[in-house]
Amino acid sequence: MLVIGLSVLLGLAQVSQTGTVIGLVKLPGGKPSPVARVVLLPPKYTELWNRQVQQRLDNYWETFKPEFTHNKEHFADFYKLAHAESLRFVITAMRRDLGDAATKYIKDTASTGEFQFGGIPFGAYQLLVQATAGGEDIIWSRTVDVQTNIPIFVDLGRPVS
Repeated sequence: MLVIGLSVLLGLAQVSQTGTVIGLVKLPGGKPSPVARVVLLPPKYTELWNRQVQQRLDNYWETFKPEFTHNKEHFADFYKLAHAESLRFVITAMRRDLGDAATKYIKDTASTGEFQFGGIPFGAYQLLVQATAGGEDIIWSRTVDVQTNIPIFVDLGRPVS
């Protein structure tokens, strides 16, 4: 009996190997973003995200190489576009693959710009945030390593696009 009780107790302890990720989305200039989409990508979707961004950048480069040669600043516009399109692609894939469970990894911020993901299994994740300011998409990307049940605050820093 003691062995069974100990096994059950150890099994319950292993189930609690989850953490919490929290943060605040601030637009350039320091104002909190009123609405932003926040996505916590598990490793499978992190790989998909990276492939999609690179593939789109490669395609844009090949298609618009003459334009970029004359107007290098236009590449920044396509860099932003590649990130925004890749994010939409990955969100669609997650919703298709995970169904209702995708809501655990895809959130909208509160009106104050705050976000929180709870019950996240331990592991490495990619955090992507998309907000709009002045009619332009802004995307942040950060790696988050969830290895503790103590909430992890993510500082977004500078946007990638």
